[in-house]
This record gives sequence, structure tokens and C-alpha cells, in this order.
Amino acid sequence: ISLGLTYCACASASSLCNACFGSTAPGTTGRKRSALLLSAAVAVSLFFQYSLAPSIVNKTGWWKVYSSIPGMGKRVYAAWLDGCDGYADTPDLLRQCVQNTGVYRPTAVAALFYSVMAVASGTRPSLNREAWPAKYGTYFLLVLASAFLYNGPLFDGIFLFVARIGAMAFIVIQQVILIDMAYNWNESWVEKADECDRLDWGSGKPWLRLIVASCVALYGCAFAGIGLL
Repeated sequence: ISLGLTYCACASASSLCNACFGSTAPGTTGRKRSALLLSAAVAVSLFFQYSLAPSIVNKTGWWKVYSSIPGMGKRVYAAWLDGCDGYADTPDLLRQCVQNTGVYRPTAVAALFYSVMAVASGTRPSLNREAWPAKYGTYFLLVLASAFLYNGPLFDGIFLFVARIGAMAFIVIQQVILIDMAYNWNESWVEKADECDRLDWGSGKPWLRLIVASCVALYGCAFAGIGLL
């Protein structure tokens, strides 16, 4: 009976996954599953930063779970406060330092995961859509293991340096993509305006007004964001 229930549960989970994130048939991709893992990495990062890290610093909440296992409490406490000892006299700065190092853990694992996936998919493209339950499990196991690793030199040394370079490259590439998208957007609506004018002169003005309105709205959002920051 237990085997039957397990099979039904696994089959149902697989069907639900395929329904929500697409099938794994040839010709498909694993983009939705990859995006889900990225969302999970963000969620875990926020949990580590705002829930787990403060509890470790204050030795409350989640830290009690680790401390209930012999030797684990001291290990986790020492690992997460590694490199933050200089802020011991300033509790707020100490907490912020530990919170930052908490974010490094799931993001470092995610960076490693996607790097390996990029190389593996380059050699065998079908790997991008296959075995995602195992990939999810591997990611979360690595994140769990990272909680016991010291901050230095892996997280606040090597990964932080690589992340800064990656962030710089991402910003440059992102700007190029946004500019290209803006040009394509503008050309598409101008083309629609021209098509309307060919059918009825002057009927394409709404499309041109939408372009100007979108420009004003985006500038407004940008300035509002700058003001809030």
C-alpha cells in the first residue's frame, strides 16, 4: 500500500509539474523550471537574511534547532560570525554583517548550479529540461550544507569578488538588452501607426501618442525610483 501511495504521489507531482512548467519532451526547454529555482534562491536568501541570520546572532529561534544537535550550534555560530568579529562591539553592524553573509550562501550555490548547468547544457542540450526534481534536491542540499561552512574565504572572499564582476557585466548587458527592446518597441508602434495612416490618414496618431506617453511614464517611474532611493 505504501509503495502504491508513493507511486501515486510521485506521478501526481510529476503531472502537476509538467502542467505548470511544461513537458520535458524533445524540443522543449527548462526555462520555467530554471526560473522557479531562481525564485527559490531569492526566497531562501531572504529567509537567511531576515530570519535565520538574526536568530543565530541573538541565539534564538532557528539557532536553537541547530544547537539541539551536539556540536552543531557552535559550528553554525562560528561559521556565520566568521569575518564579522570586528563588529562585536556594535550589535547593529554585527547583525548586518551576518545577514549579508547569509545571503552569500544560497546565491553562491545558485551561481555554482547555473554555471555547471550552462556547461552541461552546452555539451548536452537535453540536460536543460531533464531531471529537475534531482536538480532541486541537489540545490537545497547544497544550501543546507553551506550553512555549516565558514564565511571566509569562500563566501566573503572568492564569491564576493566574482559576484561583483558578474554584477558589473550583468548591468552592462542589461542596458544593451533594454536599449534594444526600446528600439524594437518604438519601431513596432511606429510601423502600426504607418499601417493605420495608409488605410486612413491620421488614424495612426494614437500609436504615436502612446509612444510619447510611454516615454513620459517610464521617465516618471525612473525619477520616482531615484527619489525614493
